[in-house]
Amino acid sequence: MLRERRNEPFRYTFLTPLPGFYNKKLNRQVAGALQVKDISLNGLRFSCDANPSLSMKDELILTFIYKNETFSAEGRVIWLKTDEDCLTCGIHVYEFPERMQAIIYQLGDSMNDSNKILG
Repeated sequence: MLRERRNEPFRYTFLTPLPGFYNKKLNRQVAGALQVKDISLNGLRFSCDANPSLSMKDELILTFIYKNETFSAEGRVIWLKTDEDCLTCGIHVYEFPERMQAIIYQLGDSMNDSNKILG
């Protein structure tokens, strides 16, 4: 399995995954619920029910909720990992909406602040 490494300064892992949905861009019938596990400026990782209709390089439309606000973004599957009843996907997001980018920067700053406190 080829894994692409996201080259970024941080990846924020949510204590409680964010709820959302995905749709395959070219086949809207391929859709389902997802949980965003972590996020960075370049992408995110989500898990969903095992779905054989998702594969490498599929383009997806992602919608998820963060603090009662709904965000949508498009991206491409860069890795997949299947467990017993769960599929985890690494997604390269083409571009987050500006508001979500600002939130991601804030999450990164909060990580730096907690590292200073712990350090």
